[in-house]
Amino acid sequence: MAGLHRYKCFLIQINSSIESESQQTENIVLSDKPIVIGRDASCCDIVLDSTKYQEVSRQHLKISPLSSGSPSDLPQWEISDLESRNGIYINGQRLQGSQILQVHDQIKLGRKGPEFVFECEQISFVGISDIFPVVSGRVDLHQKGFLVPGIVTVIFVVAMLATRDNNNFNFLYILAAYLAFASHYVIHKLCHKHKPWWLLVSLGLATGLPLLTAHHELATIFHDILPGDASEHNESILAIILKEFFKAGLLEELFKVLPVILVYFIGRLLQSPKRELIGVWEPMDGILLATASATGFALVESLMLVHEETQSKGNFAGLTLLIPLILGDICGQVAYSGYFGYFIGLGAMKPKKLWRFIGIGYLTSASLHTIGAIISELQKEHKLDFLIGNVLSALIGSVAYIFLMAAIVKANQLSPAHSHKSVNR
Repeated sequence: MAGLHRYKCFLIQINSSIESESQQTENIVLSDKPIVIGRDASCCDIVLDSTKYQEVSRQHLKISPLSSGSPSDLPQWEISDLESRNGIYINGQRLQGSQILQVHDQIKLGRKGPEFVFECEQISFVGISDIFPVVSGRVDLHQKGFLVPGIVTVIFVVAMLATRDNNNFNFLYILAAYLAFASHYVIHKLCHKHKPWWLLVSLGLATGLPLLTAHHELATIFHDILPGDASEHNESILAIILKEFFKAGLLEELFKVLPVILVYFIGRLLQSPKRELIGVWEPMDGILLATASATGFALVESLMLVHEETQSKGNFAGLTLLIPLILGDICGQVAYSGYFGYFIGLGAMKPKKLWRFIGIGYLTSASLHTIGAIISELQKEHKLDFLIGNVLSALIGSVAYIFLMAAIVKANQLSPAHSHKSVNR
């Protein structure tokens, strides 16, 4: 039995003496059975002194319990006049027939008869679920978002402890995956909307695996075909701008958002309610799916950089690079794509303007990405002062994060669920 808060109700005597089973009592405790109050000892549960209260009838009133929805709900009691000669007064008003008692109601039998106050007090019962909360059916850890993150954390911690003494990259890979999971979980909670975990993971794999398995070919696309030469350390600023606009801005943002657009079209083919759960039907859907896709891409991209750093400078150098890279993606790769996803969802709400919204989101996210990439490249080429470069990096990262948060807030306002709540209010 679960631990519940229950209530004990009773009548508090104000100015009368009560005789019941040859004993006097100050309070009348109400049980789960009706009680009759009057002067006749043969048929009343509570017998009043007939010599002192002549206004009280032989059977004056009855108080009956009414069923409540739950044991933890405040119980209801109904008081009925049993055709008494002098009537019943509730808070100074004569009772006509029956009514439900409210806490603190004053009950008077006749004008000058005995008077009582109806009261209820809460009683706590200790049950098995109080001692062992895990068995309580009321504790839905999965729905409250407590269960999965904790179990995932335990698994990752055990895996990191098992690999920390090995002279390989497994520890860094596991840590990177956990940090990526944690950062996206934060975004997922900020969005206040559920999407299936398998769908989010699939989108991350859709961008991460191609980058992992064919990174040499993709590197050729991103570095060799586009303007500029990655091996050339004396590129002009104009060449760097053009290269980063095409590589980081246009190609990477398109690559990250393609799985989201695919899910959008697949969702249109599904039947309700699966299409709403899986597809893109509002801006919040686009944000969630795009950030999941970008998380997979950013994770693999960061691991490649960390792998190179570790090989040349050691594990500690790789670790110090890994943590800021993964955590920083929430205001970098993930933020750019999340903002793009907002416009995909906006287009889903207004299909006639779908491609216009996608174009606006594409150019905006690509521009933000390009600015961040240019600053990073200028720092690598030592064409930007160290302090100024870091300040600019922090500035563009903050701007990207603000764009993402603003999109989440606006998406929540545009959500049909939010509109429905507003109407209900």
